Amino acid sequence: MAVMHEMLSNNAFATMNRLEKGEEGVVYAVPDVRLLASLGIRSGKRVRVLAKSFASGPVIVDIERRSVVVDRSLAAQITIRK
Repeated sequence: MAVMHEMLSNNAFATMNRLEKGEEGVVYAVPDVRLLASLGIRSGKRVRVLAKSFASGPVIVDIERRSVVVDRSLAAQITIRK
């Protein structure tokens, strides 16, 4: 856990929910949720944030030229390398 906190405190990493509209990066780590793999959200895939809803709404990302909607709480568990 300390290693993850150290990585996230470095500007090279962020969780998906922390990225701003237009920011992009490469998926570094994802929780073990089968749905994410079926949506194309896997380690090594490039993503770009298309939109974020207010407060606790979803994050919409572009991955492999597809728009994918990710629940904000789930996006908080996906680590992105900027």
